[in-house]
Amino acid sequence: MRFLSGLLLTGVLASFTATASDSGHMTMPSLAGSWTLKAAYDLHKDGSKSYGFGPQPQGILLIDTQGRYSLQVFRSNEPTSGVDAKGMRTDFKPSELASTHYGRVSLDPQAHTVSFHIELSYIQRWNGTVQVRPYTLTGDVLSYQVPPQPGSDTVAVSEWQRVKS
Repeated sequence: MRFLSGLLLTGVLASFTATASDSGHMTMPSLAGSWTLKAAYDLHKDGSKSYGFGPQPQGILLIDTQGRYSLQVFRSNEPTSGVDAKGMRTDFKPSELASTHYGRVSLDPQAHTVSFHIELSYIQRWNGTVQVRPYTLTGDVLSYQVPPQPGSDTVAVSEWQRVKS
């Protein structure tokens, strides 16, 4: 068991540090660092977008070199209950106000997937789950898609910008 734990840990660590081969090419992208949320939206089957967290959500994703992460996304600074001047509903479900969770994250660059091993989440049904999401990493921009919920035709998209030191 200890041997298997060591292999797992070695694999997770390899997912977070970029290493140079003898030819000088990078063999593994690194996600370690601080990331700020650029965009969060729902992409519908017809190509249209909606903004469950509002038009300007804010968030931060922190990943250390061992693959531990903490992620927070918060709805735009808008009223969270009542009725606005146009008579529109402004009360929201908790999942429309924030998404926050932490745990371990691993990357599979060949499959183009990022896996969040969620230890604890604001959305309690996510506790102890692993969520695998297709991703793209272009320079310092990370984008991934959250698969649709049962009965939904929308894919949630999150885009993150790496913070330069």
